[in-house]
Amino acid sequence: MQETPSATLPLDDLHTIEELASKYPRILTAYTLRWQLREREKNGLAPACVRVGKKLLISKTRYEQWLAARAGRGASVA
Repeated sequence: MQETPSATLPLDDLHTIEELASKYPRILTAYTLRWQLREREKNGLAPACVRVGKKLLISKTRYEQWLAARAGRGASVA
């Protein structure tokens, strides 16, 4: 079995929930992001997350890709 190399994440691409929500206050709230992250294993958002101790960091790039993929499937974006 061959392993796929994991893509590297630049440290400046990782954000806390509050940091990511504050970058897009018109379309994203910390509450909405927390709700999405609670179900990350089911909704496919898990690859955008990195746990460092108790802190959960989100890759801005991977979150944007996840959101674009959902929008492409016709999912509603609040």
